[in-house]
Amino acid sequence: MQSVEFPPRSLFGPVRFRALGWPVALSLFLVGCGEGSYNEIELMPSPAVYAQTGFTPFLAADAAALSARSKLFYVTDRETAGPEDKQSHYTNQRGQLSRAGYAEVELSPTVGSWQQFVDITLQGDRDRKYLLNVVGVTEIGVLPYSVADLYETPPSDAEMEAAGKGFASEIDAQLALSKNKDVHIYIHGYNVDFEYSTLVGRELEHFLGYQGAFITYNWAATPNRFAYFKDQETASATRRNLRSLIEFLSENTNADHINLIGYSAGSRLAFEVTYQIALLNREGSGPRLGDVILISSDLDRSYFGHALADGILEAVDQLSVYTSGTDSALGVSSLVFGRDRLGQSWDKDGDDVWPALEAKLASLDKLEIIDVTDAEESSAGNGHSFFRTSPWASSDIFMSLLTRFTAQERGLVRSEGKSVWTFPPDYPQRLVSITAK
Repeated sequence: MQSVEFPPRSLFGPVRFRALGWPVALSLFLVGCGEGSYNEIELMPSPAVYAQTGFTPFLAADAAALSARSKLFYVTDRETAGPEDKQSHYTNQRGQLSRAGYAEVELSPTVGSWQQFVDITLQGDRDRKYLLNVVGVTEIGVLPYSVADLYETPPSDAEMEAAGKGFASEIDAQLALSKNKDVHIYIHGYNVDFEYSTLVGRELEHFLGYQGAFITYNWAATPNRFAYFKDQETASATRRNLRSLIEFLSENTNADHINLIGYSAGSRLAFEVTYQIALLNREGSGPRLGDVILISSDLDRSYFGHALADGILEAVDQLSVYTSGTDSALGVSSLVFGRDRLGQSWDKDGDDVWPALEAKLASLDKLEIIDVTDAEESSAGNGHSFFRTSPWASSDIFMSLLTRFTAQERGLVRSEGKSVWTFPPDYPQRLVSITAK
């Protein structure tokens, strides 16, 4: 029924990088960026905007109305699992073909009433843990933009066209039930299997109140903490498939906007595809991208700057970059690559950004750089998955998607002339004031 994801289980706390040898540092980096491999996650803390105010994302009036709009879609280019595979649905190998479907997720223990369901979602303190599992998968078929002619027994054009129409129809049916007409696509990080990333997608869909339609883009990451560089290459190899999915949704559904939520290695994929769309559609006639959110992004900052110069913001309504000063995974990544990562905090005094660049970034209305270092519980674990562990960080992400408020309207602050938004100590009180309007 309802869904959720369990935070990464890091074995290590903050890392003193200078004291580490390269083998140890790389090992910690690989552990730090992974999310695990299991078909069970615990419901994350309720976002502060829900737990500490009267704001609710649920527009459905009762359980029946919610059930009708709670379908969780997926698109994957993983290979389908066979009788000899350990996986139940899709393997950890690249399959190239883009397969669409929907997954069924079970909440344990089950809730006895609509009010109990609302309470465990919106309350800050719960009396017990709630777990989720994938209990069923229904594949609609191979989408028509797939490169199928390299297979010995490819699906026919007619089969792929039928699957495309069926998938688009299902998306439109979800949108028709919601005032919010956006399609949200979650792009997971490395070191996960199909089930785990599907559960994270359900969790995000759940806390979005099942508004709009939600898709987990399930690329072929490897559930192995030592597969980081392999998975980075796989993420790059699937850029065409994700871009084609966005183009397909824009051309064949009633979506107002298509929002991308990219986490860790998945944020690189979300960024690369957005960059491609911007370059391919300089005349402004491309897909209807809305919010593109990059979380814990292991991306070179200079490369990001080049994309800004090339007009990446012309392809989106809003580009949000969430950074942290306590993300030990990105800290080791910067040591490995010798460059600061996009998802790391900028120096709070602005020493690493020259004044002209600072002023330019601050003037870009479509760009928000948000530092979560001072957000509650942002440093939990290894600080890499704050979008789940921090009720303040998750609150800002969900408010951004549901309200389209600016960072200032969402209660964040920044010094005059600075480009980075931060969480003030009175953030919860600001939320109360904002939602009371």
